[in-house]
Amino acid sequence: MNEINLAIIIVLVFIILLLLYLLKTNKNSIKSFLDKQTNIIVLTTNSRVTFINKAGLKFFGFENIKEFIEKYNNLPNLFIEGDGCFSKHSVGKKWLTNIYKEKKEIKVKLKTPKDHNLEYYFLIQISEIKNGLYLLSFTNITRLESDKDMIRKLADYDALTNIYSRVKFNEIFPIYLERRDRYNETFSIILFDIDHFKLINDNQGHNIGDKVLIELTSIVKQKLKELKIRRTTLFSRWGGEEFVILVQFAKKDQASKIANILKKDISEYPFTKVGRVTCSFGVTEVKTNDTEIDIFHRADEALYEAKEKGRNQVVVR
Repeated sequence: MNEINLAIIIVLVFIILLLLYLLKTNKNSIKSFLDKQTNIIVLTTNSRVTFINKAGLKFFGFENIKEFIEKYNNLPNLFIEGDGCFSKHSVGKKWLTNIYKEKKEIKVKLKTPKDHNLEYYFLIQISEIKNGLYLLSFTNITRLESDKDMIRKLADYDALTNIYSRVKFNEIFPIYLERRDRYNETFSIILFDIDHFKLINDNQGHNIGDKVLIELTSIVKQKLKELKIRRTTLFSRWGGEEFVILVQFAKKDQASKIANILKKDISEYPFTKVGRVTCSFGVTEVKTNDTEIDIFHRADEALYEAKEKGRNQVVVR
C-alpha cells in the first residue's frame, strides 16, 4: 500500500503544479489537461461539484458534466457505506475541509449505473487548489481490495470444509467471554472428532478421508439449520478430524441433546466408500470465571472419556 500511496502522491503533485500553472496562464487549457488523465478527477467545494473529467463521466455513465452535476451535485451521495469506507454520514457539511486539514486520504466504495451489481473501491487524494476549491484524484484499488478479501477468507475459513477455521474461532471466542461477563450470557462447547479416522486415511486414502470430512460438515450444518440454532452457533474445524461447536445461550444439558442428535445422524449416514462413521463428543458449559483454557480443558477431558468408554459416545463435564 505504501508504494501505491507514493505513486499517487507523485502523480497528484504533478497534476497540482501543472494545474496551478494553467490557472495563472491559460484557464481554457485546464479542462483539456484534466480530461487527458486516466484517473477520475473531480473539482469540488464542500457542497458543490464544479467539474469531473472524461474518465469520471465514462465511469458513471454520463454524456456531459451538466448531467452529472444535476444528479450528483453533492459528491458524498455517490459513496456507498460499509467496509470501512468513507460515506456521507462520516463527517459534516465541511467534510472536504476537515479531511484536508487532517492530511489524510479516504477510501470509498462506488457503484455505476451500467454495472450496478459490481462494487469498485477507490483511494482519494485531496488537494486544495484555491480557497474552498479542492481537487480529488480517484485511484482504483478494487483489485487490491479483492486480494485482501481473498486473503481474509483464506484465514477465516477452512479450505477443505468451508467452515470457520481455528484462527477465526479464536478471534471470535473472546466476544462470547465478554458477553458472559457483561450480560451473564451462557454458552456451551461441543468438541468432537471422527473415530478411527486414521484407519480411513490408511485404508481408503486421503482423498476419501477428505470426502468424509466434507460430508460430515455438511451433515452438521444441515442439522444445525433444521434445529433452527445455526445463527446462534459457531461451527469450526479445530484441526485434522476434530471440530468444535459453540452453542450460544445453551446450558450443557441442551448442548448434550444437540450432540446426541448429531451423533445419531452421523452414525446413520452412508459415507462415500466408507459406509458407517462415528464420532465421539465432549460437552461443557462455560462457568463464571472460566478462561478459554479452562473451558477447552474440560471439553478435552470429556472427549477423552468418550473415547475411553468405547467411542460413539457423548460425555458431559
